[in-house]
Amino acid sequence: MKYLLSLCCLCLLGLARAQLPATYDPAFDARERERIAHERGQAVERYSGEESDCYLRFAVNDCLIDVRRRRRVALDELRRQEIILNDAQRAAVAAEQQRRIEQRLADREAAASQAEREAARQAQESRVQDAQRRQAERGVAPSTGPAAAPGPKPSPDAAAAAARRAEQQKAYEERQRRAEERRRERERQQSQQGPRNSKPLPVPP
Repeated sequence: MKYLLSLCCLCLLGLARAQLPATYDPAFDARERERIAHERGQAVERYSGEESDCYLRFAVNDCLIDVRRRRRVALDELRRQEIILNDAQRAAVAAEQQRRIEQRLADREAAASQAEREAARQAQESRVQDAQRRQAERGVAPSTGPAAAPGPKPSPDAAAAAARRAEQQKAYEERQRRAEERRRERERQQSQQGPRNSKPLPVPP
């Protein structure tokens, strides 16, 4: 009964000490591991002494079985606490790695955004300089205000298309004029010839 009571106290103490803080604390981890190692050594030493005492008793086998069972329970409990510490340590390492990855990604995104803003600024400056250069070539004083942006300049294709349309319109008007002249000429010729002699229709019987 005394052994069972001491074992229960050991388990409760281990459960209380094995409760990890909300965040991983390396100092707490080191203290817990030192405690577990110390309690494991004490358990091995105590149960080894109890095994030696069993050989002085009449029921040696029953005594050895009981001692070894209690030693196994105590060592298993210490091992369970150690596993909890290992799991917490691995989780902390994984969280730190994830934090570093996210930080690197955030830094890359910030650098990319900065590069995009710089490229946009340079492109805007280039457009302004081109507009000022074109205005200077046309003899127009450059302006830095909102009206500095040049108006839409017709493209060579649009100018060629407009020229073709003008030529087509001119050719169409010329064809209409010639057709009108030919019509007038036929009418004049017909009026000079006079009415044609036509035979009268036969009288019906």
